[in-house]
Amino acid sequence: MSKNMFKSDFPIFENNPWLVYLDTTATAQKPKYVIEALCDFYKKDYANIHRWSYMLSEKSEEVYDNSKKKVKKFINASSIQEIIYTYNANYALNILACSLECSGYLKSGDKVLLTITEHHSNIVPWLNLKEKIGIEVEFIAIKDDFSLDMDDFEKKYDDKVKVISFTQVSNVTGEIYDLEKIWKLKREDTIFIVDASQSIPHMQVDVKKLNADFLFFTAHKVMAETWLGVLWGKKEILSNMKSVFSGGWAINWVKEDSYRQAALPSRFEPGTPHISWALTLLKAFEYIESIWGYEAIETYDRELIKYTLEKIKEIPELHLVWWTNLDSRIWVFSFYLDNFHSLDIAEKLAEANICVRSGQHCAEPLALRLGISSTFRMSLYIYNTFEDIDLFFEELKKIIK
Repeated sequence: MSKNMFKSDFPIFENNPWLVYLDTTATAQKPKYVIEALCDFYKKDYANIHRWSYMLSEKSEEVYDNSKKKVKKFINASSIQEIIYTYNANYALNILACSLECSGYLKSGDKVLLTITEHHSNIVPWLNLKEKIGIEVEFIAIKDDFSLDMDDFEKKYDDKVKVISFTQVSNVTGEIYDLEKIWKLKREDTIFIVDASQSIPHMQVDVKKLNADFLFFTAHKVMAETWLGVLWGKKEILSNMKSVFSGGWAINWVKEDSYRQAALPSRFEPGTPHISWALTLLKAFEYIESIWGYEAIETYDRELIKYTLEKIKEIPELHLVWWTNLDSRIWVFSFYLDNFHSLDIAEKLAEANICVRSGQHCAEPLALRLGISSTFRMSLYIYNTFEDIDLFFEELKKIIK
């Protein structure tokens, strides 16, 4: 596979030929296929949707529905009624957590299990419910190889546990967790939620194979626009839930003293939705299909991971948070250097037009558990090249000297 076959699809690099962008875990760059489709939509077809009686609105509604149909296909959902669009992944989890509470699925004394590697987006909403109604929140440990500690899971998975909410891929270590082990142990009275924000850009995600009850991810990490999140849930559970928000298209009728919520998925989408951003997600998934799907992404993924792991060996002072084989990680690498602050490293790299991220990466409990104050993170994607990796390590050697 040519190491440059995808990069020309992304105008950001044509307009910034010096750019070495290694921060895709934070947000992905956009292919011209997505950018041009959005511009055409605004110029030709844009209008508000729902209750339309004219052609532009009808076209926009078709775009919105087609976007959800594409998401349904990509995650192997049963119906587009199960696909809910929100503002981002964080918002999706907040809506879900609060809706589970107001629908009676979570009560005082119930327990939520998380992994210690979770992003803050999958921690704080549960801590809010801990303060509000008195649920318990416990964290599952990881082993020395950064895989899930299943002994710790079985120990903590007692009768009080009503929700398990795990990330599929860590945004710090790149570890791909074997979540199929979880559903094999899951009781029927437990709701299983998967954070797929880091997995969707890199690999095929199948909600049926995971046997999840809910799954959420954000669009901008998979080459679509920001301010769009996706929440998927099993229809039989969603149908019995109240939305924590309401109004607009989320209701069927309103009287002075009462209202009736709408059918799925509208009851969870109050107000005017992100129509144009839904188009960008549709086009982002179409772009993935056009480059031979996830097979092409995963193949290139392994090439760059293998090359990076070899380059790391050239710098003995460099500490990688987690080292493992190619089959259980994505192309995310978090590093630290003794006697260097990660922010200083990131700023020095930025002077050489190399974009990385420094800090705790919204995973402070993991950093505290590991005893690492901060790291600088290099994250790759299909538009990166071996030359990008070379430049990163060459500049790192200069900084150390």
